[in-house]
Amino acid sequence: MERSWIKTKMPEEALELKKNLRCDMKARRNALTDEEKKHAAANCLSKLKELPEFMNADRIYAYIACRNELETADIISWCLSHGKHVAVPKVQGEIMHFYEITALSDCVPGAFGILEPTGEEKDRITTPGFMLVPGLAFDKNGNRLGYGGGFYDKYLASHEEIITAALGYDFQIVEKVPSESHDRRMDYLIY
Repeated sequence: MERSWIKTKMPEEALELKKNLRCDMKARRNALTDEEKKHAAANCLSKLKELPEFMNADRIYAYIACRNELETADIISWCLSHGKHVAVPKVQGEIMHFYEITALSDCVPGAFGILEPTGEEKDRITTPGFMLVPGLAFDKNGNRLGYGGGFYDKYLASHEEIITAALGYDFQIVEKVPSESHDRRMDYLIY
């Protein structure tokens, strides 16, 4: 059953909490040292390898890190070297699609200055798989705070069969992330 994606009006208090969480998490990520970032990314790859759903997935939907998100380059490289099909997002207008890549060099700066695949329509992937999802904050119930564009929620509303894992740093796990009915909860939190 396909979940619809309709943006609703949130109470002012929840909007303010989201705004404050976004500012706080961006500042905390910007304060990380290169060594802390490298260690966290290695730790997440190690934890992913312990998940049967990840290890058994033929298709991995990944993001290419930007703005001090948890780095995914080594995870993507590991997946490719182990025969997994990897797809990364490309934003086209208000819609995000995933295109298969064979190396990170298949990507160029695109929307918002983020590296995107150069793939064509034939490279677009929509089959079930395991998705690595970025974000600014997460709670133990799997709620995720993104950047506010709704790209992942919209995509996942029409691809419910995809298993999701939010990747982040340990400080990004907070007590509560305000959520709406259209928000997709993450199946796993990896930090």
